[in-house]
Amino acid sequence: MPEIWLKYGTTDVALDIKFGNLLAQVSPDIPLMSDEEIAATLGNVAMSNNMLILALSKSKPVQRIVQMLQAVIQSRGFEGVHVNAVRKLPLMEGNEGFNVGSHDCPLVLGRRYENVIFVSRTSYDPLFGFSGTPTILLRYYMQDSMLAAFESRRSNLPTPGVDCPPMAVALSASEKLSAASVELVASNSGISGIYCGNICDGFRNAIQKLTSATTVEVDYAKSAIVGGSNDTDFSNLTASLNLLWNSAHGIQEKGSIILLAENRDGLGEGALQMFVEGKMKIEDFDKKGFYVPGLEHLLYMQNLCHQYDLGILSTLPQYYLKKLGFETYGGTKDVLQKLLTKHGKNHKILVSSAADLALLKRREQTRAVPA
Repeated sequence: MPEIWLKYGTTDVALDIKFGNLLAQVSPDIPLMSDEEIAATLGNVAMSNNMLILALSKSKPVQRIVQMLQAVIQSRGFEGVHVNAVRKLPLMEGNEGFNVGSHDCPLVLGRRYENVIFVSRTSYDPLFGFSGTPTILLRYYMQDSMLAAFESRRSNLPTPGVDCPPMAVALSASEKLSAASVELVASNSGISGIYCGNICDGFRNAIQKLTSATTVEVDYAKSAIVGGSNDTDFSNLTASLNLLWNSAHGIQEKGSIILLAENRDGLGEGALQMFVEGKMKIEDFDKKGFYVPGLEHLLYMQNLCHQYDLGILSTLPQYYLKKLGFETYGGTKDVLQKLLTKHGKNHKILVSSAADLALLKRREQTRAVPA
């Protein structure tokens, strides 16, 4: 019996699946940079006195790079290095602060800095295709541009790993920023790529590295069990749902996708919370001129619940989960039993234990050429 451990909050849970019922376990093997290579790359970052380093993720790789970058700056004799985190950055209105954006796309800080450096981890995103500095800044700080990006989407289905119109909106906004970025391609095991300098160029380079290393072709599966490689970026349901969308393209229609996510921080701010509390109706999902964080997830779930059986193992109240359209499970043993009951005792299950990193694609079947 294979020994498979899946991340569940701050702990790991065992999946006691028989070898005959395992289609494949997906977890990308990404080559890692050495500490010397990381330090040499960070040495290329433009440095000065009175700098702001803004971490756009709580993940361990981002926190590590922020600390290393701060140490490099201070070792070169620069003073006044300020470190802050997303959602904690004091912003100002109008002309009261320091605008690192433009008049039509402002990002106004509470004070002036000689250099502003954003540090983020590049990953997949179901609305933008990819997540990194340009998309995170839109989500947290540029509400008008975020609405424009949301309304530029071509469908109400998730498109992770796809270059799409919302991404063009995000890149256009970032091109106007007087700031730089450090983009990471990383797993819990370490960092495999660092791209410094111009925000848009660094993001594009990181995307190229990410897709080449983490796009995984799989045999079309009737079911999948998916979890994330870390807990810090997926501690609420709004964030955890990305793990589902990264995996859906590898599952047959009428198949089952089960998400393992403790979600100790609840549903997450925005649309999911509003919907389960009755503050938002289904007809609001696609309303013009309206966006709240996580709204795209409600659209995806509304459309995909007819195509897949969506299930979840979580500590969130079952009332909330069932209202969102999930089938709930009591543990990994319960998950396996119900999948084998539905699809047959000889059914083979795909397991994606790092679904934040792995973008599943259906393996193209080779057709025999007639003689």
